[in-house]
This record gives sequence, structure tokens and C-alpha cells, in this order.
Amino acid sequence: MLSHEQIWAAIDALAKRHGLTSSGLAKRAGLDPTTFNPSKRFAGDGRPRWPSTESLSKILEATGESVGRFVAGLDPEERTVTARPEAFAGIPVAAFSSEADADFDAKGAPTGPAWEPLTLPPRKADKLFALSVEGDGLLPVYRHGDVVVISRKTPVRTGDRVVVKPKNSQMTLLCLEHRTAKAYVFKALSGASARLQLGHEDVDWMGRIVWASQ
Repeated sequence: MLSHEQIWAAIDALAKRHGLTSSGLAKRAGLDPTTFNPSKRFAGDGRPRWPSTESLSKILEATGESVGRFVAGLDPEERTVTARPEAFAGIPVAAFSSEADADFDAKGAPTGPAWEPLTLPPRKADKLFALSVEGDGLLPVYRHGDVVVISRKTPVRTGDRVVVKPKNSQMTLLCLEHRTAKAYVFKALSGASARLQLGHEDVDWMGRIVWASQ
């Protein structure tokens, strides 16, 4: 028998397979971002609310998931969530520039010596964590519902998008514009012209954004 808990868990699993939050999944499908929020799963009097068949159809279309894969997710023993960004390990990667010479075969698949398997550090060794973007304060770079994966151990370079935790302040997402011997200079992802300068001693930690669902 299909339960209320099973179907919502299957929706959550589908979202995670695609690196999305429940609100990000709804937005990608053209639905109200709160459609799948936990607060919408029960009525005010405690009665369970079920997702509509229309909303289920839209999220399957938006993610390219088959009905069979979704139905399999109703069974806890079959429900799987693909790890991100480790899921990209092994895909072909080549250098990109105006002088790049990466070849493709007749079917459009990467071919030739310019392509190598993408390798990523093990999750445990890299201290990865993820943040889900809420609101539109990071437009045009990140939208509401996007998920960013941060590495605390990957070296940060000029121009990288980063998560910065200043001392005695909340962490924030910025772009490292440049660094000096004593300070970091950041610019906002929103495109604002103001710059933020922090002394090295004023930063608790900084992590590089290594992947984002967009």
C-alpha cells in the first residue's frame, strides 16, 4: 500500500539525485517554490496532504526521470541518492581556450588525446559540505533553490567563488578579487560595486565553491 511518507520521501530522493532542494526541484518544474516544502505536507489540522499528479508529472519532465525510476524510489530499499559532485568523476574533461583543440566523433561524443577522465578527491578527504541558496540575493550568479558544494581543503585562487566565515560574523558567498600580504579583497556575487576587504586575521576560514546545481 502506498503511504504518504513513501511518496514524499521519493520526491526528496529525486531532488537529491539532481543536486536540488525540494524548493529547487519545484522551481525547476515551474511550480511554486514552496510546493514540496515540509510545511505543505500536512494541513493545519494535521491531515496529510498529497502531491498532485500534475506536479509529479512536471518534476519528472523537468528532471528527465522515468516513471519507473520514481516508482522504485517509493521503496526504501530501492531508494538511492547519487552523491554530488563525485558523480561526475570519470567524465571526459579537456582544456578550454580560444586555441583549444578537443575533438568530437560523428555522434558528438568526446574523442582524441585531448580528453582525460575527470578525477575528484575522495569525499572524506576533502571535507565537502553543501549550502542551499534561499532567496534572490545572489542573482544573477545563483538562484533560489540552487545548491553549492564547498571544499575547505581545495586551494582558493583569485577569481574563485568562495564561502567566507569572518570572525564574529555570519558566513557569506563572495568572489575573491585579489589578495595582499595582509588582506583579502572580495566582490559581491550580486554585481554590487562595493568591495569587502578583510585582514587575514579577520577570517576564521574560507572554502572554495567547487560545484553548483544550476
